[in-house]
Amino acid sequence: MEINDKIRTVSIIGSGNVATGIGSALFSAGTEIVNIYSRNQENAQTLANKVNAVAITNISDLKNNTDLCIIAVPDDSIASISDQIKNFEGIVVHTSGTKPLSVLDNQLRYGVFYPLQSMTISRIPKFDNIPLCIEGSDTGTSNQLKSLGEKISNNVVNLESDQRQYLHMTAVIVNNFSNLLYDMAHELLEEKGMDFNLLLPLITETAQKVHHIKPSESQTGPAKRKDEHTIQKHLSLLENHPELKKVYILLSEHLIKKYHD
Repeated sequence: MEINDKIRTVSIIGSGNVATGIGSALFSAGTEIVNIYSRNQENAQTLANKVNAVAITNISDLKNNTDLCIIAVPDDSIASISDQIKNFEGIVVHTSGTKPLSVLDNQLRYGVFYPLQSMTISRIPKFDNIPLCIEGSDTGTSNQLKSLGEKISNNVVNLESDQRQYLHMTAVIVNNFSNLLYDMAHELLEEKGMDFNLLLPLITETAQKVHHIKPSESQTGPAKRKDEHTIQKHLSLLENHPELKKVYILLSEHLIKKYHD
């Protein structure tokens, strides 16, 4: 593939959440998916069926002349996978938020194609507004990845590896940690005979606010007010939930320090 050519054919190594999300989006946008590789035949075939590709379980069967190979596997496996496809003729990218571009520097042309969104196979989000973070080993590669990304997302950004790592870390904070808090609240309400759905309007409103104002401007609650009476009452309710109590104390102390010190 020449540097100025568009990416028209793609193979995917992996068959999990990210592989399914990206593969489905690219296929829907008209990109030809050639191979789906997974060590698990059933998983490879399931995704291959969705994107009209050929499932393979032997990485040596990967077609080397496709325009792009997307490595969508756990971070610790990226380097070893790259070592196994050194003869690939096109661009090789990984989809990790934390691994640097250089993990693929044994390839001729390489890059990063990282969608900033939580994905599960049972609920693949639309890619239209998902930030798609790209990085290329050279300007031509970056431009080709950007052009491909714009087929599936309206929010393609070029980030260097260190920027992407910070972005991924903050994504963990706002997504994974907040979901853990949802889960802890869900368990407590269930224990007390209440429905977690009672909190959904509050969760939705809180999330909507950050579309319009900075998070610091929308902060509310007893710790923001330094309402010690309410805080102590809540802590007494958590006597039998020591882990949640620790979290409550930690976050309350941070809020008090931020707004009152």
